[in-house]
Amino acid sequence: MSTPDRKRSGELDRLRVQAEEDFRTYGPQLADRLLTACQRLRATGEGEEALLIAQEAVGIHRELLDRYHCVGTGLAHALLQLGLCLAELGAAEEAVDVLQECIALSDVLPAPLRPPALRLRCNALECLALILGSSDRTAEAVAASHLAITGYRELYEEDPSVAPELARGLHNLATLLASGAEWEQALVPLEESLAMYEQLSAGGKTALAAERSRAQQLHAVLAGGEGDAGEVAGEALSAYHLAAEADAYSATSGLAGIPAHVEISRVEPADHVAQPHREQRSMDLNRIDLTEAVQAVRDDLRAATESFDGGDLQFDMGPIELEFTVELERDPRARSGVRTWVVTDAGTGRVSAPARHRLTLTLTPRQVAYRSVDVANRM
Repeated sequence: MSTPDRKRSGELDRLRVQAEEDFRTYGPQLADRLLTACQRLRATGEGEEALLIAQEAVGIHRELLDRYHCVGTGLAHALLQLGLCLAELGAAEEAVDVLQECIALSDVLPAPLRPPALRLRCNALECLALILGSSDRTAEAVAASHLAITGYRELYEEDPSVAPELARGLHNLATLLASGAEWEQALVPLEESLAMYEQLSAGGKTALAAERSRAQQLHAVLAGGEGDAGEVAGEALSAYHLAAEADAYSATSGLAGIPAHVEISRVEPADHVAQPHREQRSMDLNRIDLTEAVQAVRDDLRAATESFDGGDLQFDMGPIELEFTVELERDPRARSGVRTWVVTDAGTGRVSAPARHRLTLTLTPRQVAYRSVDVANRM
């Protein structure tokens, strides 16, 4: 544990002791610190620890409400974080239940708390839409997204700082509609979102550049015809789901990297080779996360297509087959409960090492801005 982490852990322990002696005074402080710790743990991928922290924060806020009738946005905020933790750990149904409780609670908070409560409600609705959409419950997801946008519009009238959230909400709604083959309907919120991104960009909000770029790519596909819109929208929805799980307040949607379909064509046993002990793996430079390896390939391909200067030449890009030697390892922080590592060395030594496998992936590129580029022919 690093020095800052030990210090923060010590602060939490001290607050826990103080809360036992004077819960009404120190309970709210402890809950606030726990939520901050939860967000930090989620950002570093420590999902199980974040879940425990979020559950503790929810318990404190429930006790404050029961014992002292303390009414505020704390419990709703804690429920939102708990819902995100559950979603990240693959407990989608439990996450839906928690987020629905958060939404219901935000609806009954006193009028003076209306703006922050409404903002929390909208964030919870966005997260709910993500989970429902990724579970093929598109109609419910679209309904939740519509409710979030209605709330964002109400907030925007009083507070223009909500503009980024409204723009993202419109973008997300367009993605959900497109994933349900509602292409013409999707263009309406998407174009409004693009207009808002343009205004925010002109005002110096450069942090939204990635969202704006993804919205432009999705618009190009939807406006170009229905041929591959459904497939691309499906990819966009997946990227949108993963990004929004990372943080409810910066949920983004759209296409990730170059538009490409990843297909697992086969997984077969390979020779059993040795691997260092588990405690050495964090220092093992010969293992790379599979998602990082595939993303690196996609990034390189995208960079190559972006450098293409057009002209009169057109190339076709066919399917790109990648083959990796991989090792599977249980990891509760991963969405599937298993993490896949790409092994980059031949490996020697211990007989008790995990089995390795050969994994073949196929990247099938699609049109990018109405052109295809054969990257292999340009290298």
